[in-house]
Amino acid sequence: MTTPPSIPQLSQALTSLGLPPPHPSFLVPILTPGPSQRLPPLPALTATAKLRLLNADFTSALTLDPSRTPSLPTHISDPSIASRVLDADVPVQVIGIEDLSRSKWEQVEALEMERKGELTKGREVIRVVPDSEDGASAAAMGGSVSTQHTQAMGRSNGPFKLLMEDVKGQRVYGFELKKVEKVGYPPVMSIGCKVILKNGGKVARGMVLLEPATVVVLGGKIEALDKSWREGREKALRDAVGDRRSGDNGSNNGGGTNATINID
Repeated sequence: MTTPPSIPQLSQALTSLGLPPPHPSFLVPILTPGPSQRLPPLPALTATAKLRLLNADFTSALTLDPSRTPSLPTHISDPSIASRVLDADVPVQVIGIEDLSRSKWEQVEALEMERKGELTKGREVIRVVPDSEDGASAAAMGGSVSTQHTQAMGRSNGPFKLLMEDVKGQRVYGFELKKVEKVGYPPVMSIGCKVILKNGGKVARGMVLLEPATVVVLGGKIEALDKSWREGREKALRDAVGDRRSGDNGSNNGGGTNATINID
């Protein structure tokens, strides 16, 4: 009879994939089969554990093993420290994203258009109108409405500024000094996305400098934080630019028919 995988074996399998070491308690439910169930082989258990780990809250006491998980240096956000270098691979999760390539007001206008069901394509405004009563709809200009909205949210190339926190809840901003793969607005990167700040990464005036050689984006998200960030994103941007208009908070549910309006 094959011996079931143990907590150390599963933990080692995860760290071999570049993931931070999980707390033993985090792995217990994964290694505990239900009644009349057989425990899957180690590769399947590893895949399950990886998915759960990437979608867990790293600041929760029983997610990562505190004795084996490096944290950010003390006072890392202190702007009076001209420069420093990370001396370990530090796992963090993203809890805020800012697009520095566009003004906040430009982003407000883009979000307002999305909320009202208006998209842009070239020199056209594409307005999404409700489906007809029989449910028929047409996805003009290629792709579905939801796909077009997704593309509108994530089309910026940045640079981006990330707010990140480590296993202890210490927070620090990171600035994308050079383009890093998988860094961007949702859906490119979700709130709660897990990132490894690698040994040798540079910190300048309290901000981590994000570069491809010293940053690994693992993926994942924290569902509640991601939902809250998306829903509050327009208001946060309006507050930042001093605009207190609440706007039309109605939403377009489901599909729709695209009508185009030329603005030449």
